[in-house]
Amino acid sequence: MADKKQKENQFRLVIFSEKTFEEVRSFIYKPWYLWVAIIVFALIIFVSTLAVVSLAPIRQMINQSSGYADPDQILQLREKVIELEDVAASQQIYINNLRAILSGNVIHDTTVSKDLELVDSVSSVARIEEDEQLRTSFDLDDKLSSITLSQSQPTTAVSNLRPLEQLYLIPPITGSVSYGFDPENDHLGLDINAPPNTPVKAVLDGYIIYAGWTLETGNTIGIQHDNNLISFYKHNSELLKNTGSNVKAGEAVAIIGNTGTQSTGPHLHFELWSNGKPINPANYINFE
Repeated sequence: MADKKQKENQFRLVIFSEKTFEEVRSFIYKPWYLWVAIIVFALIIFVSTLAVVSLAPIRQMINQSSGYADPDQILQLREKVIELEDVAASQQIYINNLRAILSGNVIHDTTVSKDLELVDSVSSVARIEEDEQLRTSFDLDDKLSSITLSQSQPTTAVSNLRPLEQLYLIPPITGSVSYGFDPENDHLGLDINAPPNTPVKAVLDGYIIYAGWTLETGNTIGIQHDNNLISFYKHNSELLKNTGSNVKAGEAVAIIGNTGTQSTGPHLHFELWSNGKPINPANYINFE
């Protein structure tokens, strides 16, 4: 009986005024009320903490601090790495070919094909994107047709190439040719004499792929033109354009000079490369 009465005991919580000691409020409760209140309060704290932690920004911070990575982020990073590796490989091939041209080495056909892909990469990508948009707008789900359209782009680019004989090339300078085209002696261009401070002009519209200094050729500029044609202007005293600039035919790009170890006097060494191979500029340009 005593145990039963003890379990049924009730307690009174009385609140007194500090100044008058008058009873302000009182509460009657049993001991198990207190435990229920503690459990309910703990559950509220637990649920609130779980809700806050489940928010995306905090979850990402915890994942980063604990070393956990989101699978979607890993896949996106992997795709970016693969894309950057492809771009880096293409740029390295392009740089190697450009170095070979600057040093006067004829590029092999296998390398030329890669170089041509890089030269036309911007226009090819634009054409492919247009083709993708057309296929999307007309809901072309046929995979075979899709592959055929994408593979047909290079053929279209090649068919648009014009013979060099149909191009009008502006003389970079006018003057006498002191040394002609002589591939057997590694002279892959023409040496043209002209008065000092003569401006050197671009033979066609194009894009400057190189503007800098080399030990052998001094101040050198290389311009990429349409039709897989590249022109080089070497031994200049001063360069008037920077790499990445667009130039028009007849626009001054440099000043004639005598720079580089391969130069023995003021002149312009001019080269034309078609499809990765040197050609005789005298067959297409009148320098007199």
